[in-house]
Amino acid sequence: MKLEAEIDGKSYKVGVAEGNDGLAITLDGKAVSVDARTLDGFFTSVLIGGKAYETTVEPDGEGAWRVQVGIDAHRVVILDPLRSDRPARGEGGERRESGPILSLMPGKVVRVLVKAGDAVALGQDLLVVEAMKMENAVQAPVAGRVQELFVSPGDAVEAGAPLALIG
Repeated sequence: MKLEAEIDGKSYKVGVAEGNDGLAITLDGKAVSVDARTLDGFFTSVLIGGKAYETTVEPDGEGAWRVQVGIDAHRVVILDPLRSDRPARGEGGERRESGPILSLMPGKVVRVLVKAGDAVALGQDLLVVEAMKMENAVQAPVAGRVQELFVSPGDAVEAGAPLALIG
């Protein structure tokens, strides 16, 4: 999967694929050796190029992520190539987006945290998809009500598969 990430206002091209020994990551076309393990609570241990980092990742409520690496915090925005209707940079709040929420990569749905009819806030976790041995929370791109869920726990999904619809 190829995507673009904006970290503290600077754009990077990121490639993520399943490799022989875990994830194969490229950053601006350069291979990066990465290994990650989920620890207790919200912590993840990340080994990058042989150097270990303890990190936490949480939504910032504006469609971005707050990534804490040691004592340094960074604002990360993933510019999803599968969602051309994402809010433009600097737009927060409750902008409406049309169409279903799509899976970013192939994986397996491990948890569904909402049900049809539930009210959800912008950035709220809706479900969790496991891909390449990592659990990835899928969040609400807008505030609204869950109109429909297209998946259940245990379902296998492909990249671009519809997961949920919020209206």
